[in-house]
Amino acid sequence: MSQNVEDETRQTEINENTITISEIPGKPFSLTVEFPLFLNMLSFGLAGAAISNLILYRTCVHSLNHTESECSVFLSLKKNNETQHLENEVQQYATMVNTVKSVIESLAPALLSMFLGVWSDTYGRKPLIVWPLFGIAITGMLTVVYSMMNNLGPWWYILTVVPYSLTGGFTLLFTGAYCYMSDSTTKEKRSLRMTILEASVSVGSVIGSLLSSYVLKAVGQVYLLLIMTTLNVFAYAFANVCLKESVTGAVQGGLNSVLDWLLVKEMTRECFKKRPNHGRAQILLLTFANSLTIFILYGLISLEYLYTREKLHWSIKNYTIFSAVNTMISFIGGFFGIMVVQRFLHVGDLTFVNIAFLSTIAEYVIKALAVESWHMYLAGGVAVFKGLSSPLIRSLLTKILPLEDIAKVFALMSAVEALCPLLSPVMYNSLYEFTIGTFPGAIYFLSAAISVLCVIFVGFVQYYRWNVSSPYQPLHYEEGIQ
Repeated sequence: MSQNVEDETRQTEINENTITISEIPGKPFSLTVEFPLFLNMLSFGLAGAAISNLILYRTCVHSLNHTESECSVFLSLKKNNETQHLENEVQQYATMVNTVKSVIESLAPALLSMFLGVWSDTYGRKPLIVWPLFGIAITGMLTVVYSMMNNLGPWWYILTVVPYSLTGGFTLLFTGAYCYMSDSTTKEKRSLRMTILEASVSVGSVIGSLLSSYVLKAVGQVYLLLIMTTLNVFAYAFANVCLKESVTGAVQGGLNSVLDWLLVKEMTRECFKKRPNHGRAQILLLTFANSLTIFILYGLISLEYLYTREKLHWSIKNYTIFSAVNTMISFIGGFFGIMVVQRFLHVGDLTFVNIAFLSTIAEYVIKALAVESWHMYLAGGVAVFKGLSSPLIRSLLTKILPLEDIAKVFALMSAVEALCPLLSPVMYNSLYEFTIGTFPGAIYFLSAAISVLCVIFVGFVQYYRWNVSSPYQPLHYEEGIQ
């Protein structure tokens, strides 16, 4: 009994200390959190494929005990068929390493995401952005050290992701970025600003991918990773010095204030309380639809390069060019969709989200059946609007939720998304390892099936909102209504 009274007292303190977000006016347009995200994506675009090649090489030499001359093809900028017999063996082992790495780097973010959404209402959004950037920078430094120590096998690489995991990783970073954007924009400009946020990620990836093979050829692997780390350090320094807190009156809090289970209780209560017009179901369906796109992303992120090496015999240069073009198509499609299609044709957020999901289904089917390189580019062209699903879902939630509930629902979304890197690589890597010798494109059919679920979820939300008085009628709480 006394414990319940104590919990209620602490809950009241949390509610009293929580800043009222509705008091924060929309701020004038300025690029803030977009710049460090751009630098991060630029660094990952530069080094992503090179790190994959390094893991393949270390697997070949240290774990499978082939000679360095045999395995040197995995560090080459060009792909030839002389060592095709090694590909299946090396890729199967490397996918196990990637699976364990993905699970370890996702454990802490999965836990932290349950606390920090509600925590940030009181203690501010900036820590949710700065902490992950610091961890990413430290992980970059450890990756450089790993690359310089040629006697270390692929399993040692897993240790480099520990700082990334303990500071929240991309799960916490994007939660903080979206909450920050929600605080500092008006409802009318929110879809555009969130699209710009996504665009900064896309542009960084495009530039990094385009430059990757050329920088690798010019300076070598170690210096490429040093450049990656320098970009990550600068992103952290910029955010720490230049980013202004978006929550007015935010207070400082230590680790004890983070690991408070009452924060989880508060998030759960607000997200699962009854709301009019099946509002609770709408929130959960949109959360799961958005999270399933993250599930697909984490499943394919380490396999698409391996897939193109295996089926289309691509080199790192072929893949980085494709990655850049594919990201640019998504970037252009996002701006065209928001600035032209939505503005002039008055297409609603939910309708556009389903158009994006339907286009991704077509994309995955084409990729699964691809036998020529141009088929991969065709798939990217078909899915021109695929990048709009996530920002439009988040933007819609900020428009229909009471302002004090936005961070709590984003925290729930972040918590569900944090489970994706734990589960998705296990499923995708196991499927790829099982089908690599027969039909490696099975991973894309799995992705298409998951996207069909997303279409169904969003379709239900459209049905529930069919008779509302306005497209963005708020989901206010009413006792006894769901």
